[in-house]
Amino acid sequence: MSDDNDLIGLDDLPDEARSVVDAAERAVAEVRERADHEATEIRLAAERECDVIRARAETELAAVQHATTRELAPLVRELLDQLRELQQRYTREGLLDEALAIRARVRQLRGDLLGVRSDPGNLTEFTPADAGRTLLVEVTGRTDGSVWGTDTYTSDSRLATVAVHAGLVRTGERGLVRVVILDGAGLVYAGSHRNEVISFDYANYPVAYRVERV
Repeated sequence: MSDDNDLIGLDDLPDEARSVVDAAERAVAEVRERADHEATEIRLAAERECDVIRARAETELAAVQHATTRELAPLVRELLDQLRELQQRYTREGLLDEALAIRARVRQLRGDLLGVRSDPGNLTEFTPADAGRTLLVEVTGRTDGSVWGTDTYTSDSRLATVAVHAGLVRTGERGLVRVVILDGAGLVYAGSHRNEVISFDYANYPVAYRVERV
């Protein structure tokens, strides 16, 4: 006689009992599969809602940033003009150390008060997650350096050359541009010849940007 604690294998079950067990296991599997499917749908719906909220927040933040820049720009411009006048006066009077100190302070104030960044060369530091971000950059126009696209450019395009290609500054001219980071998915970059700069075609690139006048 077998011990009551011995395990009885499924093969030892009568066919009728085996059918009951099989049916129960199928029912459990169906419930679990349905629960997994519902959980997946919930997660996907939550991700879609988060994407919508994130995109809306980025749009609203960009609008606030633009409004703040427009409001601050005249005040900052007046301050910087006054400092430049002092810089020029000190230069004429031969006080070069003082003039250089004022110039350095002017550049610092542009960054501190308006969030102006120095030219990073290109925008490869950004990822698709940065889409919608805007930044103010001071550039000096140039015609060398590689550029891909027209109006919308790959993030590895040289910004100072893009600014000339887009007609925002001339070669050798210093100016402010607003850069808008874009998700490059689905974009096609068409080259063109503008303002003595030749840009090239590119099929696809993960991150893009466009430049605007400030």
